[in-house]
Amino acid sequence: MEQALYVSKVENLKYFSKDFTRLYFGQEFCEKLIPTEEQLEEVLSFVEKESLNFTFVTPYVTNHGLERLEDQIGFLGKRKPDAEIVFNDWGVFQFLREAWPGLTPVMGRLLNKMKRGPRIMNILDKVPRETRDFFQGSNLDVPAVGRFLKSRGISRVEFDNLLQGITLEGADKEIHKSLYMPFVFVSTTRFCLSANCDSRQKSDYVGIGACGRECQKYTFNLENPVMKLPLIRKGNAIFFLNENIPDVVSNRSVDRIVIEPEIPI
Repeated sequence: MEQALYVSKVENLKYFSKDFTRLYFGQEFCEKLIPTEEQLEEVLSFVEKESLNFTFVTPYVTNHGLERLEDQIGFLGKRKPDAEIVFNDWGVFQFLREAWPGLTPVMGRLLNKMKRGPRIMNILDKVPRETRDFFQGSNLDVPAVGRFLKSRGISRVEFDNLLQGITLEGADKEIHKSLYMPFVFVSTTRFCLSANCDSRQKSDYVGIGACGRECQKYTFNLENPVMKLPLIRKGNAIFFLNENIPDVVSNRSVDRIVIEPEIPI
């Protein structure tokens, strides 16, 4: 079982230990937090020093964000041509396929469609077994999806450790699977609810505006009686914490564990 460390900040390389053989670095959720070339170079130097495999994580993007990623991926293609690229936007994948076919594409967890919210635990014991099985599956259970991915050179898909559990028996066996722990992604939006959160003058404003990187200073816990556990809001994304080890680890349905020591924003 391959173990990877996932960090979104250079300073979080402090979490590295010799248990890890791969480093994930980058940003899944916000194009405004895409690492600079200098940060990427610092991380690659660390990767070479520790003899690690490397995976660069990318978000969903606007045209402006895609232009930034084109530069970063171009730099990476020359500097680390054996790297993986986790894409969470099909436009990013198309650029990879056309411009840098030597880099290895990995379908990110934002594109892996599953029932993510913790409210599902309120009904899971009230629905038929067939429905529970459905809620534990993903779009990878559809044979046409597996054929589509393999036809485009995609041989790995990323998964979250959902509360209801996940089943991979119906997923294409030729596609490798990674599991992220312990933070589970629930939802994300371009409307950053952390923006201007420390400005009373803008307390009524919600929109896509200037970025003050408030997400790097604040994390919000959200509680509601219908939730089985608190949600965590950081920046433009919602998460929850699940430290339980699922069956897909013990039965080797996944072959890579991606450890998030902090919420990757």
